[in-house]
Amino acid sequence: MPETQHDYPDVVANYLLQECLGSGFSGSIFRGVNVYNGQQAAVKLQPVDVDCPTNMFERNFYPAIQGGMGIPSLHACGVQGKYDYLVIDLLGPSLDSLFRKSGKDVMDLRSVCCIAMQVISRLEHMHGKGVLHRDIQLGNCVVGLGSNKWLIYMIDFGFSKFFIDQTTRRHIPDSKEPRDFIGNYWFTSVGVHCKGKVPSRRDDMEAVALMLIHLLTPGGLSWTRNGVPRTDAEHDRLIREKRKARPEDLCRGLPAEFEEFLRYCRRLKFEACPDYNYWVNEFRELLGENGYPTSSRFVWPPLDPKVCCPAGRTMPPARRPPANDTDMVGILNELANLQIGERPVLANRNAMVNGVRVNAAEGKKSNTTETTIVLSSGDENTQGKGSAQLPKAAHLAKLRRTVSQVTNNEALAEVVDEFVQVLQTHRSRTLTKEAFAFLDALYKQLADPSVYVRPMRTSLPRDSAEARENAPVQRRYAKQNKLWLLRRDVARARNNQAIAQMVVEFGATINKSSGRTITKDAFAFLDGLSERLRTLA
Repeated sequence: MPETQHDYPDVVANYLLQECLGSGFSGSIFRGVNVYNGQQAAVKLQPVDVDCPTNMFERNFYPAIQGGMGIPSLHACGVQGKYDYLVIDLLGPSLDSLFRKSGKDVMDLRSVCCIAMQVISRLEHMHGKGVLHRDIQLGNCVVGLGSNKWLIYMIDFGFSKFFIDQTTRRHIPDSKEPRDFIGNYWFTSVGVHCKGKVPSRRDDMEAVALMLIHLLTPGGLSWTRNGVPRTDAEHDRLIREKRKARPEDLCRGLPAEFEEFLRYCRRLKFEACPDYNYWVNEFRELLGENGYPTSSRFVWPPLDPKVCCPAGRTMPPARRPPANDTDMVGILNELANLQIGERPVLANRNAMVNGVRVNAAEGKKSNTTETTIVLSSGDENTQGKGSAQLPKAAHLAKLRRTVSQVTNNEALAEVVDEFVQVLQTHRSRTLTKEAFAFLDALYKQLADPSVYVRPMRTSLPRDSAEARENAPVQRRYAKQNKLWLLRRDVARARNNQAIAQMVVEFGATINKSSGRTITKDAFAFLDGLSERLRTLA
């Protein structure tokens, strides 16, 4: 008989109970072995008189959702004596258990993106069957066993609910009536947890977004750090902290996709169907952009980046032939000319932290026999390879000045190429005010250099967080479609005026998107613009 505080039976529904795999407030789960065929399964036992009979609720959803990838199968259910039981597939540890045992402060980006792709796909299946999960958390996401150890399963449907009425086949209505909170404190959406709204598909998706951000945040989301609230006062403090947390603050330092995903979920209407495939592809592309394989297979523990990132691996150093006598003489002469004596202090280092850094090669003096190392040329406007090391803002400002002075299409194309290179060589994919200023100047040169152009982008409003959250923002798929059309049409632009109009549409499209990020289609448009300028030159 299993050793627990309850007097559990030895055999339930032909399954011999073995070790206890876990227990909670309302019951326990055991490893069970079928006495007839030896099949192993997980047996969930719960007293029939428990305050929250989740087993009774959970069994109602399996007929609708089982059979989908990452959804366990229900083998048996019922009541035996004083216990309600469920017999389901035996699975591996939860993501919460894996993460805690790792001892890491944050989870690696590849693992988080794989979790995102798989959990979003699980929700797509559940929502397609008319079922909400309503308790998204790391403890309810588990990995498979054996050949399925890469597959993430959704479990624990005791809080689930049909959002499609089983009689009318219509979406459940929204309501402003007070309602009891159902979910978890950490990741349940702000609308459901803090505002008492009726849950719908958008809230499951927001819970996923918060869970992903939690994994990438050192120490986790701030309201999770004090544990489960024990009093109403503690719960109220948690709600206030969770409600006032802004997406831009939660996602500071993270790839833009996470903030955009959270904002997207919060903008969805009550009955709206999320674009699951779009977000799966977004996280897949994020993997590729960071040099990881784009498979959604969850690998734990994470592989060494050098092993799992073939796209980002470095080439082995080239073998050099042994130096001959002539080479050695040259090397020794260069060493002899090095100035390694005491040098006067050139400047206060602290005063130059934010200064513009320029390639030292620019400052080399010609026609000298003595090798001299110059720290900076002191002129950011000089042409040369050193400009590639300018800070992003300074480089974009320089390009804006350059494009304003260009008078032919060939030169414009070269400046656009450099603009693209600057955007691609920096980690941030956000179109900044300097980048918008460049687009303004480019439009002016293409349309009519003699006229004044009103800037395309206004500064971000400094109003309340709630006002920013409710501001109209372009849907991601609308942005994607518009950029794809611009990418296609730029190759057929008849003249500079047509290209100028496309630049305006491009800037407006990026400006209206939540993260103002440059996508693959955006880069393709800029590359196509450059090629078209050369064709029209």
